[in-house]
Amino acid sequence: MKYKWILYTLATLLVVSCSSYKQTERQTQEYTIVNMSGTIIEMNKEQGSNAEMQAFVDKYKGTLDAQMNEVVGTTSAFMQKGRPESLLTNFTSDVMKEYGDKHIENGADVAIMNVNGHRATLPKGDITLGNLFEVYSFDNTISFLEVKGADLTKIFEANARIGGAGISSNAHLVVNDRKLKSATLDGKPIDNDKIYNVVTIDYLADGNDSMSAFRDAVSMRDTGITLRDIMIDYVREQTAHGKMITSQLDGRITIE
Repeated sequence: MKYKWILYTLATLLVVSCSSYKQTERQTQEYTIVNMSGTIIEMNKEQGSNAEMQAFVDKYKGTLDAQMNEVVGTTSAFMQKGRPESLLTNFTSDVMKEYGDKHIENGADVAIMNVNGHRATLPKGDITLGNLFEVYSFDNTISFLEVKGADLTKIFEANARIGGAGISSNAHLVVNDRKLKSATLDGKPIDNDKIYNVVTIDYLADGNDSMSAFRDAVSMRDTGITLRDIMIDYVREQTAHGKMITSQLDGRITIE
């Protein structure tokens, strides 16, 4: 993992350097790519190492390792993604709902998260900043949507067709043969004419992963805050209060 973050840092440094250079030169001259060429070089042990590049990497490696290896919390159980629900998808969805409750007027009605937005597992016990970067490796941002009840039902129907996905604990779906049998929020059936406040990520808000009904949202606001950031903040906050990171399988998606 540490080499992955080293490469990420190097790429970031190069982008920043190039951006600064372009901003400086833009006043005098614009550049256009007229030709590109390249070759594939297999990277293996026989290639040896480039001393100059190794020195460049070593310069930042210690700082990067220290940051990624920082223990930011403790989990009560091993968490992984899965369908119809899982400890990891339930955990993420519930934190998203809590974030929406704090930042949406009158709170959030439901949070919805895709399964494959999680790219790793969380170990039982100490978890590091690097662990959270691995799980939430995409730069997906939190989006707040206003969705008609009829369209929210379509989202839950899609959830049933794909075998389940992340939803917050106040939702309950009953699925039979990959078809939605019933859906409730806080114990109440979905009102087709009501407008619901939904917390999700920009990837799903754009209609991806079978969530096309989100494209018909009454309104959509991208917060610009990444899912990864709110998860890290949540873990740090829980830890500061002496609490462990917990999750549970509570039957929020029931398969008959």
